Amino acid sequence: MSFPTVVMIGQKGLPARSGGIERHVSFVANGLTERGYRVIVYARRWYVGQAEAPKQIEQRFTVGIHTKHLDAITHSFTALWDARHLNPDIVHLHGTGIALLAPLARLLLPRAKLVVTFHCTDSEHAKWNKFAKMILRIGEWFACRIPDRTIVISQVLMRACLQKYRCQSVYISHPYQLPTALPEKNLLQAFSLIPNQYLLFVGRLVPNKQAHILLQAYALARKQAPERWQSMPLVFVGGGIWTDRYVQWIHRVGAQIPGVQFLGERSDDILHALQAHAMAHVFPTSSEGLSFAILETASYRRPVVMTNLPQNREAIGTAAIEVRPRDVEDLARGLQELMQRSPEERADMGEKGYQHLVRSFQYIDRIDDIDRMNRELLLGEPALVT
Repeated sequence: MSFPTVVMIGQKGLPARSGGIERHVSFVANGLTERGYRVIVYARRWYVGQAEAPKQIEQRFTVGIHTKHLDAITHSFTALWDARHLNPDIVHLHGTGIALLAPLARLLLPRAKLVVTFHCTDSEHAKWNKFAKMILRIGEWFACRIPDRTIVISQVLMRACLQKYRCQSVYISHPYQLPTALPEKNLLQAFSLIPNQYLLFVGRLVPNKQAHILLQAYALARKQAPERWQSMPLVFVGGGIWTDRYVQWIHRVGAQIPGVQFLGERSDDILHALQAHAMAHVFPTSSEGLSFAILETASYRRPVVMTNLPQNREAIGTAAIEVRPRDVEDLARGLQELMQRSPEERADMGEKGYQHLVRSFQYIDRIDDIDRMNRELLLGEPALVT
């Protein structure tokens, strides 16, 4: 058969500046174009600006209503409407909120096969009100019951789809390409940071990422052992997403704690340098799909303090220091344990995380999985299930 045309809808666009879905789509789209596919990614101009998508990936822009509740769904609606003219073989929706449009995709593009990737249970996120959470749960049902295939990125989500919606999903974890070189240390000078002498949080500043719990735990750890923490700043990288009040609040809290720095959203070489040269990364999140930021941490062999969510273990294995979600004292305990470990012990943690990444998230293997699933769909063969 000839190489298929795949339309991807739901991501904000490429290149990926922030957000796990955007990074995931970037790797998948690149991998499929390398196999000869025609890949068309729909994007939002406010996110991409004037940047260009990676070579060989086609990017199209459509209009939408840029508000908290309507941005994603309206851009995706207009993307589906535009995709009618492209005659795609596969329409691939990313995210359970966008899956609300799955019936419309069936109507507008009846000849195309429909795939939805279930990235996380958005209905659990604190930034949404009760009505929005109800709508997102409907989106989860659609994601599991309407498409030809439902992909999940973690085994936790695979079990959730089976238990909640009786959906036999296809488990294909994130494809991840290892960095080819270590970023330059001199990029840290702009932030007055010393390599291997700061802790790093990378993620969106939204309530379920629990940045406020980390701030309180760091303040407590400094109080418990001030001499140990005097020269170990805590650095936050990331911005909000429709969470301005929360972001303003944690900035006010952080301003009262010595050693805290907020660097805002960073990308490309600067982000990679910050990740590669941190002493350790901290992930206090209370809910996840499967964190792309943890994979990036493992790729640089950095030790991790994280909440004991099964999907976090799935991302990095069991070598991390684990703490209970939403527990300030336990997170402070984890931070103290990190500092008490020798440099050799911390290096061993990082190496074990790296080896887990290499075993579980091989880029070529995961693109093989998606390619195989696509071909099975188009040729009418049995589904790929694991």
